[in-house]
Amino acid sequence: MKSILLFSVSIGAGHDLAAQALIQEINSRHPECRTMLVDTFKYINPVLDKVISGSYMESLKFNPKIWGYLYDQAEQGAKLVDLGQVLSKLVSVKMKKLLNEFEPEAIICTHAFPAGILSILKGNGEVQVPLLGVLTDYTVHPFWIHSNIDKYVIPCGDLMPEITAYGIEAEKILSAGIPLRTQFTKPIDRQDARRKLGLADKTTFLVMGGGLGLGEIEKIISELGNADINIQIVAVAGKNHRLQTKLQLLSTINKVKAFGFVDNMAEVMAACDFIVTKPGGLTTAEVLAVGRPMIIFNPLPGQENRNTDFLLNSGVAIKVRKLNHLVPQIKQLLSNEKRQRVLGEMIEELGKPMAAVTLVDYMEELLCQKII
Repeated sequence: MKSILLFSVSIGAGHDLAAQALIQEINSRHPECRTMLVDTFKYINPVLDKVISGSYMESLKFNPKIWGYLYDQAEQGAKLVDLGQVLSKLVSVKMKKLLNEFEPEAIICTHAFPAGILSILKGNGEVQVPLLGVLTDYTVHPFWIHSNIDKYVIPCGDLMPEITAYGIEAEKILSAGIPLRTQFTKPIDRQDARRKLGLADKTTFLVMGGGLGLGEIEKIISELGNADINIQIVAVAGKNHRLQTKLQLLSTINKVKAFGFVDNMAEVMAACDFIVTKPGGLTTAEVLAVGRPMIIFNPLPGQENRNTDFLLNSGVAIKVRKLNHLVPQIKQLLSNEKRQRVLGEMIEELGKPMAAVTLVDYMEELLCQKII
């Protein structure tokens, strides 16, 4: 393996983290291999990146229903705009220069937009190496379906019927999982993790809202913190510094330990028994990898709703519809050992901590034998 080019989009952290996990695995095996991660919209035009990323994040913060509507419309086949077609024309010369200079042996996309752009360029003969698309949600959106992607990497085999329904042949699909960083590949002892984080050895809930600390985290922690159950709470506010400060100043009956952005997320998750979170694709994959049940509250419209459907249908999560239902449902869960056992068994079936390893194994075979 000599040179691998990866494309992502920095909307949230998940797409980048999946790509970085692959780079980490490639570099650990092949230190001589050149890897490069391209933030697609920034590469095309920094102003365009601010407009697209900014609009997306603003819609999630202030009116997520707008994003949900657009997502649903596209899912139903409504052609709003073919961004791949537009951008492929804008970036063709620039992309060709990058490809000629970097000379990749293969290209991996962890976001649908660059996958669409590169599929068009491949159809025009400007990309002549294997092109792989790594899906980072537990659903298959039509944004991902392009005629010139050589291999689709899906989070689990249960999505096979969904992706083949779009006419993708089974031989073009690899059920490897969502690539995770090395820290998620090794089991972590719960008690050891608690000691390292300065936590008591008691029932622990992790509350988080992704890298940006979205969701009603403060309200959730107030409910749990003042509940008449003997628990402790770990909160991860991500890059939301204002939220972290608020959580640190919060006065509750049950102890709360609040972190900002953490780079030892596997250890933090392993220290906990249950995880209250938004079901972003990468977050979901991480939670499943460490084998903890998810408690979903207020998922965002669009892909998070689809992830929620998948998780509930798979029996690895529970969903709380209203904030005042949170503590009663948790009490029911804590008092039902059989339900906890079933959740654990299903999570073990679905978790794929070695996804990056599986995908790089495939890449080695691909480049050695040219199996595409």
